[in-house]
Amino acid sequence: MQEDLQYLLQLSAVDKKVYELKQTKRDLPLRIQTLKDSIGKEKANLDRIQAQIAETQAKIRENQDAVAAETQFLQESDKRLNNITTNREYDAIHLEIAAHKKNIDTANASVLHFQQILENLQKDLEQVEAEYQKVREANEPELQLLTEEINGIEDRIAAEAKLGVEPRSKIGKKVLSLYDRVVQRRGTPYVIAAVNHKHRYCDVCSRTQTPQRVIEVSKKSSLLTCESCGSLLVWREEEAAA
Repeated sequence: MQEDLQYLLQLSAVDKKVYELKQTKRDLPLRIQTLKDSIGKEKANLDRIQAQIAETQAKIRENQDAVAAETQFLQESDKRLNNITTNREYDAIHLEIAAHKKNIDTANASVLHFQQILENLQKDLEQVEAEYQKVREANEPELQLLTEEINGIEDRIAAEAKLGVEPRSKIGKKVLSLYDRVVQRRGTPYVIAAVNHKHRYCDVCSRTQTPQRVIEVSKKSSLLTCESCGSLLVWREEEAAA
């Protein structure tokens, strides 16, 4: 029985490690996605500001082009003014000139308006870029490590699981069957509690074991369970006196 208990502890250690790796495998995608979302949120803000800047710059160019075109039309109208022969033509040319001047004023006002918007956007861009870089610097190193970890976690699980083959093969069928039943029922390998005369409580449920129960465990002649939670009780060597 002592050898069974020894190998059982070895098997339990392996199963705990495998369990922890599987928990990590389950939790890592959520953590990775959280980091990606954090970076993506700031990147989206940056893209939005950059798109608004590009759109505003395009509107400035559009209105500057309109000023240039209307100025050319105005010059042509001024030249035609020297060659008019009737009052009707004179009135028509002056209407054209007035329309061109109005269009130039409107376009110039739009240029000033969009230039002010552009100035504000460029200030916002500096803040957004700084926040984006801050979030990247804070999250990308961890994101890279977690990505590498999840990519290799299956191999780690398989390697750890192999370590349990030998101790499992050396445990008696009765002890192994009891251990497997408890692990299956609990859904976790944390089912073993070590006790001695000073440490009498169950590590799993904290229930204090009776003195008689502790004495029976100390004999290492059978595998006993906690009467409260059913955890497997093994003997913990007494600590040496200081």
